Amino acid sequence: MATFKATIFTGGKHLKQDGTTNIKIRIYHNGVPQYIPTQYYIKPDIMGLDGFIVPANESCEGLNYELGELIQQYRSICIKLGMERTRKMSCKELKEELEKSTNPESEFIDFVIFAREIISKTVKRKTANWYESSINALINFLGTEKIDVKDIKNRTLDEMMEYLSKKKIGKKQDRCVEPGTINNYMRGIRSLYNKAKKQYNNEDYDIIKIPNNPFSKIRIPEYTRKKKNLSVEDIIKIRDAKFERERTNMSRDVFMMLFYLMGMNMNDFFSLTKESYGRIIYERSKVTTIDNKSRFPLSIKIEPELRPLIERHSNGTFLSHFKMRYSNFNNFLKAVNKELKEISKQLNLGVPLSTNWARHSWASIARNKASINKADVDFCLGHVNNDYKMADIYIDIDYSVCDRANRAVLDLLKKKEEKKEEKK
Repeated sequence: MATFKATIFTGGKHLKQDGTTNIKIRIYHNGVPQYIPTQYYIKPDIMGLDGFIVPANESCEGLNYELGELIQQYRSICIKLGMERTRKMSCKELKEELEKSTNPESEFIDFVIFAREIISKTVKRKTANWYESSINALINFLGTEKIDVKDIKNRTLDEMMEYLSKKKIGKKQDRCVEPGTINNYMRGIRSLYNKAKKQYNNEDYDIIKIPNNPFSKIRIPEYTRKKKNLSVEDIIKIRDAKFERERTNMSRDVFMMLFYLMGMNMNDFFSLTKESYGRIIYERSKVTTIDNKSRFPLSIKIEPELRPLIERHSNGTFLSHFKMRYSNFNNFLKAVNKELKEISKQLNLGVPLSTNWARHSWASIARNKASINKADVDFCLGHVNNDYKMADIYIDIDYSVCDRANRAVLDLLKKKEEKKEEKK
């Protein structure tokens, strides 16, 4: 059984400027000590070797009582855990469990506070925004920002999905929340919920503070990715269009550069810094592997159609025009997508054009018009194919596959142009 005792440290780093030091509770368990700080600070000379405040001090009775209550609380937790369970725990693990159990929120685990702590620590902005929109949707549905994680039950989630499916949105309140949006919210809440279970539960010692598994009994609406495919004719329209505003022409160039680069992701495009022997070599910022061990560099040949656009937007260094104009990727993406909407409007494309359409369109044209097989299209897009991961260990990367596929797609734009000239 663990033992507890109030103690202090008197070394230089432990003393505050006013000469006081923090009272800590020393846990001794399995031959190892650990220390839990308390809210109390005292002058070092008023604590005896036995861990009690000396009687000569006027606050001794109150402090000894408070420290005694805290130690009793720790002992009670150990008794509840049971000797069989605590015996298997290291002193550090026991300390962590005592701290969690004495936290004011140990019984009431505030899911909103927990979620926002996760959001603040999430480096990837897109993921943080996903979590933020998901928790806000839950808050809006329940009408409160104080949500006990144990109150998130399958009935709650079912009611939330039904509510969202009927909720009217838009300026004219003329449409409902789409199934894809509901899917997005529910997956975000599920991810945060699972993180809470991971933090508060300790299955190794059968300490389960969040026992529910509400997502096992609900059916989240399936999300079908919307097709974002333009025809060869539409790509040519965008390529050949001239606009009054310089920033609209810039966005047209960005779209075409992404297309010429086999649908490169915008984040990767903004991160490019150089070319190497007529090629652009990079690693995708977004990968489907958990540990990223299957990442591989992509190499794209700079085709003649792409070269003038690179030169147009490079001022001394590679594609420096974009970096000089936009301080970060998010501003760049927002500005380009805004102008692409205007391009779609002016060219009567009838779609909410964005940079993603370059990637989807290249893939669709490669498969359906240039007859590139799906495995090669996947390879050109930088997708990791788990079906062939063993073969990938033995097979050298041959980028000529990409070169041939990209050239076949770009030649389709030439053929369409030639046919138009013949008709004239």
